[in-house]
Amino acid sequence: MAQKLIVVKYGGSVLEDGAAFRKASEAVKEEHDSGVKVVVVVSALKGVTDRLLVAAEAISPETPRSVIDHIIGLGEEQSVRLMTSALKTIGVDAVEVTPGSPSWPIVTDENYGDAEPIFEECESGAELGVRPLLERGRVPVVCGFVGRSPSGNITTLGRGGSDTTAVILARCLGADELVLVKDVGGVCSADPKKVEGAKTLEALSAWEANLLASSGAKVLHDKVFRYKPDDLRIRIVSKDDGLNGSGTMISGTVPELEVKVHGNPVTSITVLGDLVSDPDIMTYVLKAVGKKGGNVLLVKSDREVSTLFVDGPPVELLTAVHSIVDSTEQLKALSGSDDLALIEIRGRKLSDLSGAMQRIDETLSSTGVFVKGRFMSQSSLRILVNWERRFEASKLAEETLGRL
Repeated sequence: MAQKLIVVKYGGSVLEDGAAFRKASEAVKEEHDSGVKVVVVVSALKGVTDRLLVAAEAISPETPRSVIDHIIGLGEEQSVRLMTSALKTIGVDAVEVTPGSPSWPIVTDENYGDAEPIFEECESGAELGVRPLLERGRVPVVCGFVGRSPSGNITTLGRGGSDTTAVILARCLGADELVLVKDVGGVCSADPKKVEGAKTLEALSAWEANLLASSGAKVLHDKVFRYKPDDLRIRIVSKDDGLNGSGTMISGTVPELEVKVHGNPVTSITVLGDLVSDPDIMTYVLKAVGKKGGNVLLVKSDREVSTLFVDGPPVELLTAVHSIVDSTEQLKALSGSDDLALIEIRGRKLSDLSGAMQRIDETLSSTGVFVKGRFMSQSSLRILVNWERRFEASKLAEETLGRL
């Protein structure tokens, strides 16, 4: 039976001082001594990258970005040396893996400050450089955040770059698990620094975690999901709980792009009047829709008019909502349109497709498919078309996205 292989990443927020490195090294030793192959990825000590950046920019306002990347990447090299020393001190055969090492695995383009990995090169570097160290029973300690271009220049991977390093190594090496050690022991129901009573979530799907990351949650960077293989488990644990802490388990996949047609016809109900300033009225409307078997899919609202897009029996839904309109002074009238189809486009590559909505609109209108509504968010693009032309519209949308 093959040995378990894990990649462990320690963020800068947990590497505050020598005691933190000692504690981290003891957790790694425990796993290594149990027969698990371990690759360690480390960030710079807390605050070091910012101080190096300030110093680099103070040298000259015209300092090239390539030079700045080289300077701020020194923070990770410092951490690698500290972690390697801590591991060796307690008897672990650790080895430094920095951009100058022959075993260095992370090769990128030269988009300094936000470089993208060249995946085929990373795969080769991991196989030829890192895996032989593991096979000899050693623990590679790898710089996070930094890369090396094919020409040998030092690059940095942008915000959350150490997470990116860790997930790329996990993918290239076929790791069983990626363990991210944070100062917060998992993904919480809210930011515990801002919301009292926030709780750690035991599990999330990769799609749910991606939604949180793309909306600004700081526990995990959304770049992770660009490189995560479907079968890789990601576990986020607290620095205080060791590498076997429960934390939050993230599993599953985030599609690159997928186009789905909602299975039932959709009815739009537009209410004239101030529906949003009185939460009680909105609650009555939503309850009325639910009692008639309706399912609210989308809500578009402002102070003067609100539109609900619902799945359910059109006449019954319109009648139910009208009874509320008729009984309050804030609402004046409603109108409805049925036999609509809701098409949803989602996936991790959507944010990279600038102008996607406009191009889809142009393609559909050129073939006589009229778009009756459109909604764009960070994670999805939704359009409404005539029900009878839903499959044609879906196919055209897929073809348009394929050309972007």
